[in-house]
Amino acid sequence: MDASNTHPGILHQYSHKLVAFEHRPNPSHQTPQNTLLFIGGLSDGLLTVPFTPYLAKNLPPSYSLVEVLLTSSYTGWGASDLGQDVKEIAQCVSYFRNLRSGGGKGKIALMGHSTGSQDVMHYLVSPAGGDEQRPKIDGAIMQGCVSDREGMVMYMGAEVLDRSVKLAQQYVRAGKGKDILPESATMGFIPAPVSAKRFLSLASPPPDFAGEDDYFSSDLDDGRLGQTFGKIGKAGTPLCILYGEKDQHVPEFVDRAALVERWMAHVRRGGGVVDEGSGVVPGATHTLKEFGPPMEDLISRALKFLHKLEDRIAITEHCPWTGVLLPLPSSGKLD
Repeated sequence: MDASNTHPGILHQYSHKLVAFEHRPNPSHQTPQNTLLFIGGLSDGLLTVPFTPYLAKNLPPSYSLVEVLLTSSYTGWGASDLGQDVKEIAQCVSYFRNLRSGGGKGKIALMGHSTGSQDVMHYLVSPAGGDEQRPKIDGAIMQGCVSDREGMVMYMGAEVLDRSVKLAQQYVRAGKGKDILPESATMGFIPAPVSAKRFLSLASPPPDFAGEDDYFSSDLDDGRLGQTFGKIGKAGTPLCILYGEKDQHVPEFVDRAALVERWMAHVRRGGGVVDEGSGVVPGATHTLKEFGPPMEDLISRALKFLHKLEDRIAITEHCPWTGVLLPLPSSGKLD
């Protein structure tokens, strides 16, 4: 058995039929007080994002990385939505808040990858409905926060996407928004059964671009960004944005640095706090599967952010953390 394919840890049942895997690369160490909850993107599940084991091994002893499974994990995303994700994430936050240090002393941060970043945004800025309980988190990281709408144009083509959008709209008008679209309508996108409602949420068609998932498109105006990034300050949660310079799901016409600067400006304008380590990570692809310096850079930025949360250092200040990352294996596999 290849030791690099085994991952010691604890499987937590945080809700009925839902589990989360806590990485414990050093099981003999004392139980960490702080928790980083990792939310993957479309089609992700346990260990599907290449850098998570490396991140887990490099966290300080006071932190553990927990990969959260949601109803929308793997192929479930097509029949789910951000609202359901957020309810389940809130349950997971409550579970670990109660588990760690008598229910409140430990820090809990969310890290979203890809569409998981939409979950983070939705958790922070969408209104909680009815008796929904949404516990406060201490920090949030968004990595690979790209536009699904712009990605769908890249991979499906504008003409095919337009036909699929019209079909999905027909389903919704007929009261069949939860029905699964035929496979031919979603060909070219991530393979999974997809409801008409979720397809429109991701495709966010013109003229209003009103899809619930449409947080990160490069053409959203300042009014729209003010209602999303501009509301993060009200949540009182420090934010770190890590965007890949070489993210293959971002169209070439997007000015990545300018886009991230716009987002950060809206956060600050709304009274929120953005980590000084936020920005475009040189050489970083979407999942950093190539390993090397871009992954080391991204992990280092995330660790500095978490260090500041733990030690209550101002997020806008330079972090004095000088930890040394574990070396990446030359084979592209984790030790």
